[in-house]
Amino acid sequence: MVFIMKTLMVTDPQMCTECEACINACKKQYGTSRARKTGTIPIFCMHCHPDKAPCARICPTGAIEDIDGTLKVNEDNCILCKLCLIACPIGIIAINNEKKSAEKCTLCLESDNIIPACVEACKDNVLNVFSIEDLQDLKDDDEIVKDLEEAIKTFKKLS
Repeated sequence: MVFIMKTLMVTDPQMCTECEACINACKKQYGTSRARKTGTIPIFCMHCHPDKAPCARICPTGAIEDIDGTLKVNEDNCILCKLCLIACPIGIIAINNEKKSAEKCTLCLESDNIIPACVEACKDNVLNVFSIEDLQDLKDDDEIVKDLEEAIKTFKKLS
């Protein structure tokens, strides 16, 4: 039996120095950055639940597939209609013009990286990857909850 651990990217926008190391590392890894910067905040795929992800639900060819709990774009099936880009609630689907395909962040699960390239490249410790289980444990820590509430306030001010 295979156990799949759902992972999420968590960012600390106050720590970001706008160096774009995360964006450049992703671009180096895939040819196109699957992440974006909005002001000083790096933005990444929300990794929606595979059954509910708007990008996968709207794709007319089924090119966005659930593979081991992670949504990945099947480049052979992608017709570059860009409906996934429109449907994504944060507009984070990338277009790779060379491959003529949409792309989305997979936290580098299809690579040999143990840590996603963007997280490894971030020297400011802005980016972190957590499992749902880790976040549930942190939810019980009052100090962490206060820090997260402040981060959310900051994000809302910058949006």
